[in-house]
Amino acid sequence: MASLETRVTNIVFRNPVLPAAGPNVATGERMIAAIRGGAGGIVAKTVSVIPAKDPRPTIRKCGAGLLNCETWSEASAESFLDAYRAIKREGVPLIVSIGYSPDDVARLGKMLEREVAPDAIEFSTHYVGKSLDPLLEVARALRESVQIPIWMKVSPSTPNIEELAIRAASYVDAFVAINSVGPALDFDIETPRATLGSNNSFGWLSGPAIRPIALRIVSQIASVQPKPVIGVGGIASGADAIQFFMAGASLVQVCTAAILKGASVYGAIADDMKTWLEKHGYASAEDIRGLFLKNLNNAN
Repeated sequence: MASLETRVTNIVFRNPVLPAAGPNVATGERMIAAIRGGAGGIVAKTVSVIPAKDPRPTIRKCGAGLLNCETWSEASAESFLDAYRAIKREGVPLIVSIGYSPDDVARLGKMLEREVAPDAIEFSTHYVGKSLDPLLEVARALRESVQIPIWMKVSPSTPNIEELAIRAASYVDAFVAINSVGPALDFDIETPRATLGSNNSFGWLSGPAIRPIALRIVSQIASVQPKPVIGVGGIASGADAIQFFMAGASLVQVCTAAILKGASVYGAIADDMKTWLEKHGYASAEDIRGLFLKNLNNAN
């Protein structure tokens, strides 16, 4: 029988399917629901020093995916401490997500390591900018502030992805790719008016449409440096997750599918992965990691 147990940055996950930081894990109750739904660990919604003030509505369906104008949590990091501790008591790995400036992540990282001792900290670069030096400055500030593993979440709009990965590998223990794509716009032609609360109704696209972009970036990062890559973007099935592993991912994260289908989707994806691995004679997901990249290199 195939094993789904996975070790990444020295953290053992019962399976490689986690929530992505987003509305699906915006509260303690939703994080617990993700565990009950079969997630191999928890990545919490991003918090920052100042809570967000998002205009309503923040999310709507867009084709097979979602369009959203959410930023980070509207609750303070301190208000999540009890929820984080409850997740720790469940016995699954906890990864807290934080942002955004060097001062912000240094302050939050120290506090969370002291108060909660999460298994890792994921930091978002979504609002840091597109130049590499500011992104690296955030990574350096967090690395100098905590001892636990840190994961860098990469925005698809970042230029020079491979250069960023090579340079950031000096500071981070893993990469998460990718965040949602945009800005994007969608509306009903029968009632052509704003559908999101942002000033221009622009939002960020997630779901199946962005999966090929995420796969490309995962493969790029995995190809140029040795640190693990966590794939996220449009994953809704075991086949999707398998594809990310073949592109070089060591774990996957799920957001949109969980919002549309419910928290049981994490376990369903993991079960589908297990079935596929056993059908094809693989003992673990690790056996297929980077298979596409290896075949690509052999072809060249």
